Amino acid sequence: MTELDAVDSNATLRRRKEPLNRRRQNFNNLLRNNQLGIIDNPLNYVTPDELDNDVHQFYKYHHLEHVVEEELLLRGARLARDGVNYQNYTEVERKALEDEDRPTLPSQPRALQTILLACSIGAIVQGWTQANLTGADLSWPGELFGARNRPFTNAETWKFGAVNSITYFSCALLGGWLSDPLSEHAYGRRGALFIAGLFSLASCIGSGYVNSWQGLFACRVTQGIGMGAKASIVPIFESEVSPAKIRGRFLVSWQTFVAFGIFLGSCSNIIFHDSWRWQLASGFIPAVPLLFLVLVCSESPHWLMKHGRYVDAWRAYRGLRETPLQAARDFYQLHCQLQVESILLGSENEPDEENRGPLSKQTNFFQRFGQLFTIPRNRRASLAACVVMASQQLSGINIFAFLSNTFISNSTSFSTPNISHIRILSLSLGFALANAVFSSLAYFTIDSKGRRFLLLLSLILMVPLLIAAGLSLKISHAHPNNSVRVGVFETFLILYTAAYSPGAGVVPFLYSSEIFPMVHREVGMSLSCSVNFVLAGILALTVPQLQFHLGQTRLLCLFAGLDALAVILVWLFVPGTRKAVSLTIFNYIFGVPTRVHVRYQVSTVFPWVLTSCIPWLIKDYIPWILRWYFCCGAGSYEWSYVRERLPHLHELYVWRDLRMISRREQGHQDASDSDNTADG
Repeated sequence: MTELDAVDSNATLRRRKEPLNRRRQNFNNLLRNNQLGIIDNPLNYVTPDELDNDVHQFYKYHHLEHVVEEELLLRGARLARDGVNYQNYTEVERKALEDEDRPTLPSQPRALQTILLACSIGAIVQGWTQANLTGADLSWPGELFGARNRPFTNAETWKFGAVNSITYFSCALLGGWLSDPLSEHAYGRRGALFIAGLFSLASCIGSGYVNSWQGLFACRVTQGIGMGAKASIVPIFESEVSPAKIRGRFLVSWQTFVAFGIFLGSCSNIIFHDSWRWQLASGFIPAVPLLFLVLVCSESPHWLMKHGRYVDAWRAYRGLRETPLQAARDFYQLHCQLQVESILLGSENEPDEENRGPLSKQTNFFQRFGQLFTIPRNRRASLAACVVMASQQLSGINIFAFLSNTFISNSTSFSTPNISHIRILSLSLGFALANAVFSSLAYFTIDSKGRRFLLLLSLILMVPLLIAAGLSLKISHAHPNNSVRVGVFETFLILYTAAYSPGAGVVPFLYSSEIFPMVHREVGMSLSCSVNFVLAGILALTVPQLQFHLGQTRLLCLFAGLDALAVILVWLFVPGTRKAVSLTIFNYIFGVPTRVHVRYQVSTVFPWVLTSCIPWLIKDYIPWILRWYFCCGAGSYEWSYVRERLPHLHELYVWRDLRMISRREQGHQDASDSDNTADG
């Protein structure tokens, strides 16, 4: 080859790479500064030939020839790229893909059911022990403080608050941050969950044998480590193994089973109402099956691939999906997500497989924590996660969840000590049952309505109900056992819980487990949980003092104001994720600058609500629903009839296929190159 031929060959190679480099640069810009709110599929940026070549290189480099056929992996990659437009599947595969849109738990593979069962029992452990802590609060101070028939002194009030709050401070400062080191240092999701279960088991048994408030304090530190670790690990584990289209429904199980655990713990409180030691120790009951179930669970394929264990990741996916084609699709999509996150970590081009080690080895814990704030996409996700976690505590629900028995005792003023404990525990049981029942409603709406919508609706409804619950405590103080006051208060408490459970109850942990990149998921979830538990600890420490100085009514009105503040924060700083079925799409959503999102909410959404949505509700929707219900019957009108009158709201995000845009841009560039050649 002559020198001139070599120059021509290099020039041709550069021209071939230019369109790909332009597409990659456009893709990088969307991830870092998505001003237009464009949502796209990263695989749209590769041609069919490039896709085939990438699959071949991926297949050979990771030595997958002994576990999966290359043709199957290629079909999965094409399905991931083309979605509903892909047609090359068998009848069994077609039915399995259709079933993804209408899933049922019994139809899921056994490996996925086992993981969901283990995670659900982990949530039950969380709720059960939380209920035991509140149930024992009625009795343990009498023995450990010697305050059986007298009110607390000021010092004892602070000690009581410290014992209750240390659990949540331990969650925030110790347990919540263990998910990253436990998961990253060879233990994985299963090992981290197993260790968290051991902490919970040990603390429950130890709490039954303490003889001083200091010993109970130490046991609750241990309890907090287990609770914080489970809260950080379980939602991540569920989000990583669940199919994309139904991930939200499966993640609802965390809060639903926490609420169910609170209900079961409340039942055990009533059974052991005369022994606070057995109340605290009963939390070992769900902890034991949790430890056994974790041992037979499959590991998260996300964790395996992040650590370079691609063969094991494929085997895990094969057990978690109904057909090999679905496993191949999700397996290759996860590989592409690793490519995207390597870009976010600083590489300007997609990484070279031969020169890149496992993603988990590229950063350490402190680097990952720092990147939550230095990388714009992560910073926006951290802000949103912290806001949704804070909103749960600002809503005031944990006045009743953490301190329900002492709060209700002071609010209702039962006069007969032996009767009051059982009656108070029964009222707390009603609260726990309502929380469990209404949390499950989110299963039917979390994916169709979206996380942000449910959270905002929940917080807005809670404000008047919290005020009403506070005012109900003003009813007739003349009689200490006034049944009217108790009945009205409990009614508003149940309604308040019904508004809380499917929105502010379910969304925070679900939302936070989804929105962080894979490499930052553990540390991001740890940060989110620490915010939630720090505020919970502050609440548990200060509410007894606030209750003493302000009274119950003013305290509830104070939290109604904080609830309204939470509405504003969520509205401004929490992006919606209703259509984000793939975890990769969150990279685009959080590529939108915060100021763009805030400006859209203030200048577009708020005027639309005032001038279009509210008038539509008053003039059209409410009269129509009344006619539909009372006059015409359920089959007389279609729901779309009245909805058509609601003026359209332009979305912030542009959900579209950018392949045509890329081709059009390349066409303009090719035309420009031709003009330049002609001019030359």
